[in-house]
Order: sequence, then structure tokens, then C-alpha cells
Amino acid sequence: MEEKSKKSVHPQVRDYFEKGIAALRKDNIDYASKLFEQALKKDPGFFECREALRLSQFKKAENKSRLSKIFSKTTSTSLLPKGQLALRNNPLEAIEVAEQILNEDPYSILGNKLLGEAASLAGFHKTALFSWEWVMKQQPGDKNNTINYCDALVAVGELAKADECCSKLAEEHPEDLDVLQLSKNLSARLTMSEGGYDKVAAGKADYRAVLKDESEAVLLEQENRRSEQESTADNLIKEYEKRLESDKSNLKLIRSLAELHVRKKDFSRAVDYYELFNKTNLRSDAGVDRSIIKAKLSGYDQRIESADSESSVKLAKERDSFEIEQIQRLAESYPSDLSLRFELGVLQFKANDIQSAIKSFQRAQSSPHREIASLTYLGQCFSKRGMNDMAARTLQNALDKKEVMDNEKMDLYYQLGCVLEEIGKKEESIEQFKQIYERDIDYRDVADRVDAYYMNLE
Repeated sequence: MEEKSKKSVHPQVRDYFEKGIAALRKDNIDYASKLFEQALKKDPGFFECREALRLSQFKKAENKSRLSKIFSKTTSTSLLPKGQLALRNNPLEAIEVAEQILNEDPYSILGNKLLGEAASLAGFHKTALFSWEWVMKQQPGDKNNTINYCDALVAVGELAKADECCSKLAEEHPEDLDVLQLSKNLSARLTMSEGGYDKVAAGKADYRAVLKDESEAVLLEQENRRSEQESTADNLIKEYEKRLESDKSNLKLIRSLAELHVRKKDFSRAVDYYELFNKTNLRSDAGVDRSIIKAKLSGYDQRIESADSESSVKLAKERDSFEIEQIQRLAESYPSDLSLRFELGVLQFKANDIQSAIKSFQRAQSSPHREIASLTYLGQCFSKRGMNDMAARTLQNALDKKEVMDNEKMDLYYQLGCVLEEIGKKEESIEQFKQIYERDIDYRDVADRVDAYYMNLE
């Protein structure tokens, strides 16, 4: 998607915008905001309108009492999970949620961050920059904010400003490898832009028109080869290990070394560094703990692949038992991380440990991100135990919570249809399959089921 100017939007959208501007000039702020929202609903890429909406939101905020501002912040915070969930699959919906937050509290850092992330995903780069600029005003020293701000600057072509901003960040974080890499990338992009190489990459110019002569082309190719050699895992490992000798508590270096060994598929050495990270950190880190398990599982996969058939079967069983044991340990160590509980439930379900899976999914459904998936699995667990009345209620509960007709919802309809068929409710069962048939005739065996139903009516 692309952002649009006032000239390029639909006449009706432009009319909403112009009426909103007129209302804003008369201090009719609520009416102006509604007009701007209507315009953006029809054309979310209308950047001038989004700027005007923000102005109206700030004017509205100035007139609020202290008590209403506190209430606004509470209300806006409650919308964040919905926005984060939409961010994955529907950036435009996430933008709408962000604007609801900002309508209540235009100063909200979290609301502006959500808008910045969603706008980038939607291709609305001016809007993204607009949001991250506001975040930077309120949290100028934050590393992650600055990185996002630099990305937004790059997206609109302000490479020099991004390079300058990132250089300052690199001075503040001289040992941060992410910042150093970003700074190198931006410097390279700036060089390419100034030399015209970006036009070559975009197909807008011939490389011989950019390079002064053939010798420069040869030098460039040699530099690229040298850069590739220097970026290999082996060379980076040597460099980081040397640096670690004089900076033994540098957690970033230790973690980077672990990840490099994973890239080399030296999983045993990777585990050593991940464990060194936890030991140096003096406390457990959920992300590192998961990485340790993942590396050990990859080690199992490596051994299974090279083993004979008899040994591979034995190793596969050992691997599955290890995975369940380790994920259960993590779930107990980090009880608030319900995604771990969901992951454990899936493993238990696949291992046919249905009673344990039911307990895990009942816990996991408290997570807003895992609620529907947990209910779906719970329905299947009840069905496997012959508790089809409970399975039907659980699956229907999941369907009631699912608004969008996607593959997940079609799977729910299918599961419910099968359960209802199992308990003899043929008419109710076929209604579930019809819901899918109307959307996707090729879904599983739905076409056969629905066609057979209508043939039996004749």
C-alpha cells in the first residue's frame, strides 16, 4: 500500500477531510475528529488527514480534566493486547486500534509505538516516521526506539539523518553488536545512495554509468568478496572469543557466540555458551533457556539423521520424552508465560497423554493470544475421551469468540461438525460443514459430506 495526498484520494474522502478542517478551525473538536476518522476509515493511507486527526486529538486532550486523563490512560492500555494481536495478521486493523488509543491519550508512548509498527507493515512510511518521531521526543535515549526511528527514516529516504542518528547511538552503546551492525549497514546504504549504486539495484541505471571505469568494478567485486569472507561464522567466532577474553562478563558477546555455533550446527558448543550466559547473568533467562532446549533438540535431530533405522527410532522416542520433560520444567519455572503451557499441552496431546493435556490447555486459555487455540485443543481432548457433549460446548465457545472466518474458524466448524455427528445430531452437524462449504469447497472432505447429505434428501 501507498500513502496518498489530498489530491489523490476519493472525492468523498477529501470532502470529509475539508469539512473536518473547517470544524477544527471553529474548535468543534469532537465533530472534526469524527470526520477525520470517517475519511481514514475509507482511505487509511491519507497522511494529511492522519496529521489533522492527531492535531484534533491533542486539542481534545488539552481540555480534559486530570481525572478523565487517568481514565483515558486506563482505557487505552486495555486496548493494547487487541492491537498487538491484530499486528501479526492485519496491520490496518492494528492502525485503527492504535488510533482508538491515541484518541483517548495522544501522548501514549505505547499507542504511538503500535501505530509506528503497524504503519511500517502496511507500507505507510510517513505515518510510521510521524509516530516514531513523537516517541523519540518522549524517550530520546531508548535504544530500541532509536533503531525503529532509523528504520523509519531509511524507509522515507532520509539516509543521512538516519546515519547521523545511528552514529550517535553507536557512541552511546559502543559494545552493542546490534547497534554496530545497524551503523555499518546505514553507512553502506548511504555510500550506495551517494554513489548511485541504489539505482543500479533498483534497475534504474546501468552499473557502467555509475562506476567510473572497469577497474572500479573489479575493486568493488573484490571488496564484496572480502566482506563476505569476514562475515563468516568462523571468523566472527574467533573475533568474539578474543574480545571475550578481556570482557568475560559481556552477555551480548556470549549470546552471539552461542547463536554463531547454532548457525554452524555445532549444537553442543552452542549449549555451552548459552549455559555460560545464564551463569554469568546470575539469573535465568526464559529466552536463553528455550534456546538451550532448542539447541539440544537440534542435536537430537542431527544424530537421528545419521543413525541407522533401529537407532533412529530409539533416539526419536528419547527426543520426544526429553522435549516434554524440558518444556514442562520451563512452564513450571515461568508460570506466567502461558505460551509455554500451551506448547506443553500440544506435546502432551501428540503423545496421547490426554488428561495432562487437558490441564495444560485449561491453564493456557487464560492467555488472550492462546485462548481460541486452547479451546480448540480442549474440544479435541474431550472428544478423545468420549465426552462429546463437553467437546461440543467447548468448540462452540471457541467459535463464539472467533470473529474472522479464516482457517482456524473453519477448523473449529469442522471439529464441531464431527463431534455433533458422533452424538447423532445429524442436522446440527451438517450445518457446521455447510458454513465451511460456503467459504471453501475444497476444505478437507467437506464437499463430499455436504453433497452426500443433499443426495440423501432426494
